[in-house]
Amino acid sequence: MNNLELLLRKYAKNFHISDNIIKDDKIEYLNFHNIITVTDNKLTKVSSIEKLINFLKKKLNSKFIILDSTEPNYEMIESTTKEIINGKYDLVIALGGGSILDVVKASSVYENAFEKVDNFAGSKKQYTKKILRTLAIPTTAGTGSEFTKTSVYKTETNVKTWLWDELTYFDYVLYSPSLTLELPNNITIACGVDALSHLLESLISVKFNSQNLELCNSGIKSIWFSLPKLIENKINIEERSIMLLASGIAGKAIHYTGCGICHCIAHTLGSMTKVPHGIAIAYGLLHTIEPTLKYNQDLLSRFKGLFKDSTMDSLAQEIQNWLNNFKINFNTIENKINFDEFMKIYYLEDNKCMRDNTFYQPTESELKNLLKTLWK
Repeated sequence: MNNLELLLRKYAKNFHISDNIIKDDKIEYLNFHNIITVTDNKLTKVSSIEKLINFLKKKLNSKFIILDSTEPNYEMIESTTKEIINGKYDLVIALGGGSILDVVKASSVYENAFEKVDNFAGSKKQYTKKILRTLAIPTTAGTGSEFTKTSVYKTETNVKTWLWDELTYFDYVLYSPSLTLELPNNITIACGVDALSHLLESLISVKFNSQNLELCNSGIKSIWFSLPKLIENKINIEERSIMLLASGIAGKAIHYTGCGICHCIAHTLGSMTKVPHGIAIAYGLLHTIEPTLKYNQDLLSRFKGLFKDSTMDSLAQEIQNWLNNFKINFNTIENKINFDEFMKIYYLEDNKCMRDNTFYQPTESELKNLLKTLWK
């Protein structure tokens, strides 16, 4: 057991790591009899995951819900919930990336299939019970959703929001690095940057504490060195394992502090455009880390030992240089963003927790300048 796994086990006891789920009898010990698996249509074409799907069908007699591989929305959650309730399942397996995990988390506690899920958005209303057990099998290393109580989705009005409840935690988590070997580089990068952003935002959060320092130090160092190695050699199973564990550690970090201004910007962009979340996050990091450190230079002490130099300018430059390694194309938006509409979503009550969880509040002028560099 490596140090990264030991650290994660200090904060999360409910996970298992398997080199080969099909040959691992751990999943059978769960002893459930009526199982349904939720996954997305693109994953059914990935050879390693296709084998797992066939195993779940034949060995565990699992039924399946195959969703379109898009961001989760209210329709996905409501339709999945109805199918789960009607089938009277006792275990639902989330096989996929953060989107699939978020759908399952919401569906497992959304006990009234006839009530709109938007009624619960932003903790407007609390859930009362969990209707079945849940198992996460992440196929990406990024969101850390397997260890958070947050489910992010798009509402009926197409605005990105979240559900937040203790009941949404997964009961079991099963990591299998081999399931991530076939990920294309752009997905690996986007997910890795998302995980790093969780750790960096946790480090500069107003809710930061010493517990987070341990998680952030270990997680940042791991992603910082492992992600570039994976871009050079995508089938490096050791680095894939490190990224999964680091993503889980990042999930635990934001569980304690929540996300900040970077995610507020990214969620707003995600509500208005089709820009991938990882790219929106990378863009947010580039434009929020430096001004945050300028605004409160006491935060620099939290970065001690993480980078070559803990001065404000060098920290921001190191992060920018690291992101530049991946040649991320930020100019992916075809049309100019309506700034008034951006501000309307940015200042929604559901986003207040992220806006308030920061030492730096960008002005309207700064936000306008930030957006101008995004479109082609």
